[in-house]
Amino acid sequence: AAAAAAAAAAAALGSAQPRRVCTAAHPLHASRTVFAMKAYLLFYNLVCAIGWAHCVAKGVAGLRDGVAPADLYEDIRDVLVLVQTLMLMEILHSLVGMVRSPVVTVFIQVMSRIFIIWGQTDPSTDAQAHWSLYLIVLSWGVTEVVRYLFYFFSLIGDVPYPLFWLRYSLFMALYPTGISGEILQTLAASTYWQTANPVWHRMSLVTLIMYVPGSPGMIGNMWKNRCKAFKKRSEAGKPARPLAGVVWPLDKKGGRSTTNTSKSIIAAANAGGGAEGQALATKVEKERKWRFGYVKHMLNHVKLCLSSEETALSMARAGLAKAQNTFMFVRDGEEMTLAEAMQRFGSAHPYETAEIKGKKAMPSKLEVYLNYGAKVGEPYAKFKDARANKLTGLALREQLDAWVEHGCIEADVADAIKLVQQHQGEWLDLRNHYFVLLGASSAMGPLYYLLSLGANIICVDLDRDFIWNKLFAAVEDSPGRIIFPVAKGTDWQGMVAKGDLGELAKVSGSNLMTATPEISAWLNTVCPGKQLVAGAYVYLMGALFPQITMACDVVIESLCKARPDTAIASLCTPTDAHVATPEAVEAATANYKKAPLWQKLFEACGLLKRNKHIEAAGGLKFVNGIVPDQGPNYIMSKRIQHWRAMVARAEGHVVSSNVAPSTATASVTQNKSFAAAYSRMHLFGAMEVVYQELSLSAMGVLLIHDLRNPKSAANPKVKLAHPLCLVQATAWHGGVNQCPYTISTIGIPSAAIYYFSKFFPNIVGGILGMLATAQYVKHGVLPVPVVKLLEALPEDATAPITDAVASVAEALQL
Repeated sequence: AAAAAAAAAAAALGSAQPRRVCTAAHPLHASRTVFAMKAYLLFYNLVCAIGWAHCVAKGVAGLRDGVAPADLYEDIRDVLVLVQTLMLMEILHSLVGMVRSPVVTVFIQVMSRIFIIWGQTDPSTDAQAHWSLYLIVLSWGVTEVVRYLFYFFSLIGDVPYPLFWLRYSLFMALYPTGISGEILQTLAASTYWQTANPVWHRMSLVTLIMYVPGSPGMIGNMWKNRCKAFKKRSEAGKPARPLAGVVWPLDKKGGRSTTNTSKSIIAAANAGGGAEGQALATKVEKERKWRFGYVKHMLNHVKLCLSSEETALSMARAGLAKAQNTFMFVRDGEEMTLAEAMQRFGSAHPYETAEIKGKKAMPSKLEVYLNYGAKVGEPYAKFKDARANKLTGLALREQLDAWVEHGCIEADVADAIKLVQQHQGEWLDLRNHYFVLLGASSAMGPLYYLLSLGANIICVDLDRDFIWNKLFAAVEDSPGRIIFPVAKGTDWQGMVAKGDLGELAKVSGSNLMTATPEISAWLNTVCPGKQLVAGAYVYLMGALFPQITMACDVVIESLCKARPDTAIASLCTPTDAHVATPEAVEAATANYKKAPLWQKLFEACGLLKRNKHIEAAGGLKFVNGIVPDQGPNYIMSKRIQHWRAMVARAEGHVVSSNVAPSTATASVTQNKSFAAAYSRMHLFGAMEVVYQELSLSAMGVLLIHDLRNPKSAANPKVKLAHPLCLVQATAWHGGVNQCPYTISTIGIPSAAIYYFSKFFPNIVGGILGMLATAQYVKHGVLPVPVVKLLEALPEDATAPITDAVASVAEALQL
């Protein structure tokens, strides 16, 4: 079964392509290393293809001439054994990183073939004389000739379509024949092994049993790979979409390297920190493994930022300037810096301003609520059905106190929400407040919460009708109002009057990435005389996130310049490097001291790392909450948001920048590994993962607090110990700051505990099954408890199985 799965996984497109791994200190040495590796793989694949082609040719000729299987084997034995044994090199290729195939997968795949050729066919003349020899020689041979030639041409450049088609189509015929041949070869050799080595005989029979579940799985998996490969080739054949809007800059090789750009921006920000910053910038520029080594540089950046307010602001301004003059903007084939594009195209826009008002009346009683139905210290998923429960009044205050005591929030979070509760009749009425939501339909955006309180939402989102249909439905089911851009000349008022919102959705919105200057120009003039609260809530995967982050940043910067009373709002992730309160630092230490033994054992094995807060020169301490797997693009995007928040606040703008807890959104929990880790994170000190409903309602209340409370950290008139303490204030970190271990290391133990608890009976059964199998293989008898269990089963339940086995054995003359 494992071999079957491995074969399918190893068949992924391009699995024999060499990795571009550079360990050489000089670029010339690196290029030589890659050249030598490629040359070797070309030679290896060609030699193997020739060897297998020889076996196929002999096999076809043998069938034509009626050559006995034993004579065929004698003729091709040396070449067949050689090329099959050479496959052991593929384990080494994967182990040292020469190809992308997983080591374990390749190991199982190769060893399954070695099991047949060395463990069955070569030692047994009965197997050599059996007609199934032709099955394995021709099935394996044709498969390998095609596979090795496919890899050969992949290394050269383009794979001819006929070869590609054969690579992903022949398995439908050759896998069943090859599997059948392997089974028959094992059965044919069983007579020999019964006397020569009974232990190996029994081991071979156990291996055969694994073919039953493994074979269908292998074929099904290969079919999925076929669909993916054909889809990928089809998409590759399409002309590339022309570049437009915010893009990464070209590098010296003509590509658009995210690594070089990210490094240059962080280095420039560091250089803004004086002599010490220049030294850090040099270290960033010299980092050769940025993808895996970026975390220490980000921590050094934050540590230097915290040395003084002047240093932090200087570094933030340097980083933003570098980013705006490094990221490029493409329009009609012309490429320019993003900063230049804003100057050239940011004075006019092609939109009209449309609006839709909600059909609901304002609630008769405005009341602060949080959506929560779980219990701290227990798995969040247990309370899935209660996640929309509304906590209000005394129940809400008691729950806030419980969260503070548990450590997933600090006391100032509870105080802020209680203060909003005290003024809820006044503060929750948002009918005279205007919010710009960049990425209005974002899963973590405050759209629904703000609309429920009558807010005016200026929506910026993609020009996709399904998005606007969703936004239109949201506003109609609320007392709020949305304001949005539509194409010039659109009779939007007539469409709204007729209720033809479906047609209106087709002409609404604009692409923030490609129409950045025009959206900025529109926002600068929309709702004149009204104070705007501009928030960037859009998120895209991978390299697109910094691109859209830069688009949002220049729009917000332009808005702040055009309308000096503009406020800024943003959501921060707990998986970052944030300033922690002294209480959180003490709690993390206390939680570590009382960590249970099983956590200490994980720590001793290197799977857990203590959460030691890092002290900066100014005496402030911050938590290393960065999860390396998120990647440098993600963390740089969040850092750009922090830079903008610090600079805007220093320039007199109200800035609401709150940390949202780890949230079990649908996009996150559809990954089973993430879902497993989230389900047991509550076992680590103060950690609590929450549902989206709580995060949205909590962030909505804290946003209102920041805007309404003149003493909040968002108010630039309030003195902070340091600009980065803006994020420290009212941070709903979900326990990250008080966790005994770093958030980046608790994921694997959390997932392991989840799987162990969920599949405990399966694990115990599997262990007992392996022990029983081991005893059978060694001694030829099953353990007494297993025998007793089988004897206790009703005869009518076991008869069909035993009869079927007996029939097969008789047919095969075993």
